[in-house]
Amino acid sequence: MNQTLRGRAYHAGILLLAFLSCGFTWGGGSRDDCNEARELSEALSLQTPIAERAKAEKKVLQLCPDGGAVYYLKGLSLEANRNLEEAIGAYRNASKKDPLLADAHGRLGLLLLKRGESDEASVALFEAVRLKANPYYSRALAEIFLKGELYALALHHFRQALPVMAEDASLLIAMAKSNSGLGEHAKAREALLESLRLQPENVAAHLELASVYQEQNLYDQAAAHLRQAAAGDPNNGKIHFRLAQLLELMGQPEQADREYLLSGVQRSVSPGDHLTKAARYLDAGNPSLAAAEYGALLVKQPDSPGVREKLADARLAAGHDSEAIAAYEDAVRAKEGSSRIRYNLGALYERKGDLDEALRNFAEAVRLDAANSDARRRLADIYTLRGDFSAAVREYRELTARHGDNPLHYYKLARSLEKLRDYSSAINAYQKGVELDADNIEAHRGIALLYLRQKMPENAEKHFQEVLKLDPDNAPARDALISLYVKKKRYDETTRLLENDVKLNPQSPDSQYRLGVMYAFRRQNEAALGQFQEALRLKPDHARALNALGKLYLMTGDREKARASLAAARKADPDLLEPVELLSKLNVSAKKQVAAKKKSYSRKKSLSKKKAAPRKGKTARKKLKK
Repeated sequence: MNQTLRGRAYHAGILLLAFLSCGFTWGGGSRDDCNEARELSEALSLQTPIAERAKAEKKVLQLCPDGGAVYYLKGLSLEANRNLEEAIGAYRNASKKDPLLADAHGRLGLLLLKRGESDEASVALFEAVRLKANPYYSRALAEIFLKGELYALALHHFRQALPVMAEDASLLIAMAKSNSGLGEHAKAREALLESLRLQPENVAAHLELASVYQEQNLYDQAAAHLRQAAAGDPNNGKIHFRLAQLLELMGQPEQADREYLLSGVQRSVSPGDHLTKAARYLDAGNPSLAAAEYGALLVKQPDSPGVREKLADARLAAGHDSEAIAAYEDAVRAKEGSSRIRYNLGALYERKGDLDEALRNFAEAVRLDAANSDARRRLADIYTLRGDFSAAVREYRELTARHGDNPLHYYKLARSLEKLRDYSSAINAYQKGVELDADNIEAHRGIALLYLRQKMPENAEKHFQEVLKLDPDNAPARDALISLYVKKKRYDETTRLLENDVKLNPQSPDSQYRLGVMYAFRRQNEAALGQFQEALRLKPDHARALNALGKLYLMTGDREKARASLAAARKADPDLLEPVELLSKLNVSAKKQVAAKKKSYSRKKSLSKKKAAPRKGKTARKKLKK
């Protein structure tokens, strides 16, 4: 029994132990309620509409609030939102809370398998298929067994998936490989011919069928399928090389030479020569030719250790990202996956925009080498980008623990802690970052804003002042200080900041206007008038400046100018309420004045008439006297 088989047998033993010792305890809710919750949850999947899932979640929470079904549904939501790390955690909790929840085991197994953790995935998938027939779980488990050369187990689980996936050519090819591993060549050939019926140009099926025929010394049939495979993938040097070797074995040297030529391999060149030539090409700055040499060497000697990584590096240097990914992945499959390879794969997938694969490879790079800070940093940055701030904080804390002299790590940690509303810890992280780099404007600004949130304006003021020392043009810091000073009634300092703002931004009508407001507030009317007029020179329809100018004219008693300015402000911005109100008051006041004048005039006129008219009594007396 080889080492791989012993390892797989060990895992099979673990599976059996898990099967025999399976036990569980219920969370909150009665046994019947939690059973119902499980049944409800297992009727849902990633394809279930969100509204339907939400309705089920509410019902499950009522039935069994701390049971496995709640965590399973949470895992589904997280997985649907591509938050795979947290989904894995939720599925783990679900399977622990309720070991009879088959889909929690199954989804966990599929995600672990995607992450490359085959051993743990096999345990979860085994539990899933034991509890519930599911072709997808069966197939995933079969693939693990096939990779571990446990052909009988693989074949058993492939057969469980076959009724649903009978039209899947890749499943039939996998079954053929399992049969070949068991020495059942006739059954393997039958499965492969069926796969070719479904997909006549399937290269993998032709290659596998060629292996079956060659194993039975049926060289003509083997060569025919290799030619069909080469026709389907003409640039695959390995296929041409394999055909060349077979033709050489069949005594057809001329045809073999042609295939060797197509494979890019010179039979006279030794493996050492390929390595020497590749190194020479790299020194000369020609990584593409170096990659060709490494590729030719792998065609000749597929088991050459370390060459896949060299090939991938050369392709990466040549700017052939897709080919580099294929070579790095090939190295991983060949059990040559180092932390460096995983990091490079992560960087390539990130550049490609596939953040799931990038995350998986960076996580694996960190697992293989906890000191790989570049991988950990990229991992943390992707978590931040995806809004998984708890995971980001975990990675940034690890970075600060390992590299406490890097202020950028503290700054990023502080930002993530802010998102989690852990403001006290965020302030501490910002402080550490500022201690290490006193010129970090963003760190000063970040901690200042947090101090404002925590109602510590004195501390905030100090950091805003530092920002302005480092960057006198920093408008947000200046505005924040102005706001602080106004609240504290420190008008001299406010005025100085506003005057400095005008010097820095002489063409800004807003800067001119704001300084005018401060002058007007401090009863410096002439200075305020000059600022408002300058703002209007720069922007004649500046509604707020027109409004402020109108108020200033009202203050100095020039009502006509006030009315004209306020009317212009209302026209410039019909939504600005103050000029409308002031104009209304002006109009009311004017009407009252007119009414008062009329009343006064009428009174005077009446009095004058009374004085002019003779009194009746006197007239009568005069008449009597006469």
